Amino acid sequence: MFKSIRHGVYGYRFSEPDMDSLLNLYCAGYYRVTNRDYCWHGRQRQDGPLYLFQYTLSGYGIVEIGGTPYTVSPNHAFMVEIPGDHHYYLPPQSDHWEFIFILVRPSHLTDIWENIIQRVGPVPKIPLDSSPIHSIYNIYREASMDRIDDIFRASALVYHFIMELYRFSRLPSSSQEEWPQSLRDAVQFMNDRYQHPIGLEQIADYAGLSKYHFNRLFTRTTGQTPIQHLTQIRLEKAVDLIKNTALSFEEIAKQVGYTSGSYFTKVFKHHIGCSPSDYRHGNAMLPVNRMTLR
Repeated sequence: MFKSIRHGVYGYRFSEPDMDSLLNLYCAGYYRVTNRDYCWHGRQRQDGPLYLFQYTLSGYGIVEIGGTPYTVSPNHAFMVEIPGDHHYYLPPQSDHWEFIFILVRPSHLTDIWENIIQRVGPVPKIPLDSSPIHSIYNIYREASMDRIDDIFRASALVYHFIMELYRFSRLPSSSQEEWPQSLRDAVQFMNDRYQHPIGLEQIADYAGLSKYHFNRLFTRTTGQTPIQHLTQIRLEKAVDLIKNTALSFEEIAKQVGYTSGSYFTKVFKHHIGCSPSDYRHGNAMLPVNRMTLR
């Protein structure tokens, strides 16, 4: 997707008053470095405070964060705060470093930015054909075509990029095709057996893993625990039965794997926000054709 655009750097300084609630784009760039003098020191820069996200397309560079060196090879990014204890450069062993980057002001982003780094680390591996990279590509393309002409457009683009990056950090393997076979088997087992009172131990046994290893692997891959996923399946089925049948709530509870109607009601109210009875009669929330739980 980058073959159709030229290298460049585009900066923004919006001065509209009373716009503190918006996200502030500072700079977007697509660059190829071959000069050995390319080196940025986080504590020497005067343009902060800023957050930098820089993604390698070809070649590689080095970033040292808190004294720890990282190789930033293709399909990897680094995330740092400016000013900060880091520096990044083109090492002698690399003949070039081609990358796309974005600089944004930290206002309203601190918690999400820190949470992303906590989840994926300061040098995450991100596939080229992923939503965050499509999003930052779109920012650069819009900048290069002079279509970011006000703070509202800039803020919307930044927000979309940050949300896609945040989503990636929470669901790094959102496509089940990328999951280990053991997890795909476990999900199929839950889809086939949700009507029965199965638990973590039975699901892990079917996946061929210890329940502790299975729980960690499933959570790290999907962003939710196996029991959360099973509950999601059961409640989505329950919502369909409540809406489209006249079955009693005790019978629905049994059909979706709960042995107790009262416990089913408690779980339903916790996740949906109202009791099954109120949901059926439309007393507590707007009726919907399908309920998606994630």
